[in-house]
Amino acid sequence: MRWMSPEIGKFPRKGRFPIRVNRVFYCDNSCFRGQGAGIVCKEFEVSLRLYSEAERCLDKIDNQVMGISFPNTVFKKKGMRITLSGELPRDTIAFNFDETQVELLKSWGLIPEEDFWEIRLTEELSGLVSRLRHLIARYTVEDMIDQLDWVCLQIMRELVRQRRPEPVWNSAESRIKEAALYLLHGYDRELNCDEVASRFGFSHAAFFREWKKFFDVSPKNYVLEYRLQEAARRLSQSSVPVVDIVKEVHFSGVTAFYRKFKERFGVTPDFFRKNNSGRVNDDNSAKESRIFDK
Repeated sequence: MRWMSPEIGKFPRKGRFPIRVNRVFYCDNSCFRGQGAGIVCKEFEVSLRLYSEAERCLDKIDNQVMGISFPNTVFKKKGMRITLSGELPRDTIAFNFDETQVELLKSWGLIPEEDFWEIRLTEELSGLVSRLRHLIARYTVEDMIDQLDWVCLQIMRELVRQRRPEPVWNSAESRIKEAALYLLHGYDRELNCDEVASRFGFSHAAFFREWKKFFDVSPKNYVLEYRLQEAARRLSQSSVPVVDIVKEVHFSGVTAFYRKFKERFGVTPDFFRKNNSGRVNDDNSAKESRIFDK
């Protein structure tokens, strides 16, 4: 069985979570035979070779034989030459990103120097893979594609976590950056900093102390900035009433939204919509990037 969606990156998302999957590939019990000189990767891809009866994976990465057992993963980087090998079928699931996402993934420590390694199908990783398979079959359903982006990010996290020493992966910086991504993904939910602190292994005081080392704004204002940017996008690209956008981006009320929006953009939401219809899209990424590049 093979399944692939070359257009998945073009599907609309509910939110503006910065890391978006471009393509997904999924197959069970399929054969991969050698391809001569191999193929050259055009995009960054994370590939999980989950199962094969073969004793070793003999694929070549830039002419280097992998020579490792299944399951394994390959972080395929643009320009890398891959030669697939072996007669026995294997189960594979993979996802990739376009170049605009790669630097952001690097900044969050999610692209290691190593190209491939053996992995352990832990309970956490197996659960995420099962969740991804579920979402692949339902990605056209509302909100499912947003969840797919998040699950792929979590899979990358688990893969890198297995490769890195625990002290490095479990550092305060790593956990704070992961907490920041978690806040952005859940920007449309009520913010509970104590819950976030506990989830990532911090006390209330330690969370705020460590947060200040990496971000110039508080967690509350970090999420507020993202909500305002998301509101601006929706104002410019849709005719949804302002009162509904207020609810969608989880503002406490219309009055507070108007006040904060004018502080941020210098104009009211209504004036912004009138003068920016259709203009706020991916070319606004330079403004958005400032809340991710700390």
